[in-house]
Amino acid sequence: MKKTMRFRPAVESVSALRSGYQPGLRAVKAEYRDRFACDDPRRLAGSIDIDAALEAALPNAPRWDYGIGVDHGRGGDKIHWVEMHPATDGDVKDVLRKLAWLRTWLQQNARHLLAMTAKEKGFVWLATKAIGFRPGSPKAKQLEAQGLGFPCRRFRIPQDA
Repeated sequence: MKKTMRFRPAVESVSALRSGYQPGLRAVKAEYRDRFACDDPRRLAGSIDIDAALEAALPNAPRWDYGIGVDHGRGGDKIHWVEMHPATDGDVKDVLRKLAWLRTWLQQNARHLLAMTAKEKGFVWLATKAIGFRPGSPKAKQLEAQGLGFPCRRFRIPQDA
């Protein structure tokens, strides 16, 4: 039988992230919290500001922003990895670089967190300003090829991922 993982102990088991766990969306900067919607906030298993947690150790790395844990009952918790970033076609390269960094860092340092990534909307780009390219464009296809959806202005956290 497969062991189910819970977000908080999984995050706290990674020494570099240990002190970064926050309940609900508290790890998300206040200016961005209204960009998240959750039908049942009690199902939020917590959040982590990866950028802040790793800034001192990896100051020049293209760090990803957040991990948001969602309780899926017996299925364990799932994580949505969220990047807050401007969304022009010129930003696609930067965000894809951050995504590659995140995947590599998780693979090398926290495989169990990578394994907890939600199947639906596991990697999310939340646009901090207007979105400057269109769905179906070559840049949007680049994102899709890397498993990153089209940028959104608001993220409704799936509760059944």
